[in-house]
Amino acid sequence: MTGKYDTYDPQQRLTIEEAPAEQHRVQLRLGGELDFATVPTLCGAVVDLIADGHRHLLLNLSAITWCDNASLYTLLGIRSSLQNAEGSLALTAASPAIRRALDRTGLSPRLPLAPG
Repeated sequence: MTGKYDTYDPQQRLTIEEAPAEQHRVQLRLGGELDFATVPTLCGAVVDLIADGHRHLLLNLSAITWCDNASLYTLLGIRSSLQNAEGSLALTAASPAIRRALDRTGLSPRLPLAPG
């Protein structure tokens, strides 16, 4: 994200855009900060997709500028929820912030990055 934004407003700190994806998948492009204040927005978007019958989700993380440890565990929870609903979660285009967070926590094996 560029420009001036309110650091206390989670909706200004995390952007979520639905983007074209391959058949049977929904792709969300995330941008900005992924942390304790913004993950409820992401979780709400995922819950809405599941309620609409979507079970296969692709998260494009190329524009994430910050990711805390708790957010990675939230991604694990989303992955588990989708698997329990006979779906899947794929993470792609990880930004440097995501890669640092995965390295910092050692969660790379549990949250593998899909090619592309």
